[in-house]
Amino acid sequence: MILATRSCAALAALALLWPALPASAEDMVVVAARGIGLHPGERVDSAKPLVLGEGQHVTLIAVNGVTLKLDGPYDKPPAAAGGGSDLTTALNALATQQEARTTEVGATRAGGEVATLPEPWVLDVSRTGNVCLLDKQQPVFWRPTAAAAATMVVMSADRSWKAQAVWPKGSNRLIVSDTWAVHGDAIYFVSFDHGEEAAVTINRVPSDLPGTPMRAAWLANRGCEAQAEALLRPRP
Repeated sequence: MILATRSCAALAALALLWPALPASAEDMVVVAARGIGLHPGERVDSAKPLVLGEGQHVTLIAVNGVTLKLDGPYDKPPAAAGGGSDLTTALNALATQQEARTTEVGATRAGGEVATLPEPWVLDVSRTGNVCLLDKQQPVFWRPTAAAAATMVVMSADRSWKAQAVWPKGSNRLIVSDTWAVHGDAIYFVSFDHGEEAAVTINRVPSDLPGTPMRAAWLANRGCEAQAEALLRPRP
């Protein structure tokens, strides 16, 4: 079985360690929105009516990690919608999606296996995919093997900006220089030793998300499954 599938299966199992808290009147956080003036990270009072017109959509996360997806027309409080996906359900769905992606015909090496991260906030730039950067935190790039030194090239999506660095042997982490234009909500092309490029999408994570379940749900919804697994993993 591929490593990506094992990682996502572990995610779902680890999510069971978190209790399913009862729904209550509290702020929920917007993780995605379409056709409406709400933005990721914005707070919504779950007890107040939320009006969505035809074609409008919003995805909300509760403090216990429950994800609620609402489509218009809708005109009532989010807390009255019922249902929603708990963290276990969301991560099981993510495992299925990840398995489908990695078994597609023509999948490239740069977009293949998801490695197990040593901690949640390092960014795996060795493969095509999504990574999540916590606001106000300096980016730390990570690679699964450090057996040899490597020349890394990072370019912006429009290729208007490029940086190069030698990643030393024996180190799987590289703190990104303050002079590099690396930030959240952007796509970068990363290559090692001028080989195949990986398209790495860096998603921002609000630093004020309260609690591990909500942060893990945000990571899961953004496709940062390896980071969610590392966040939920029990520490020694």
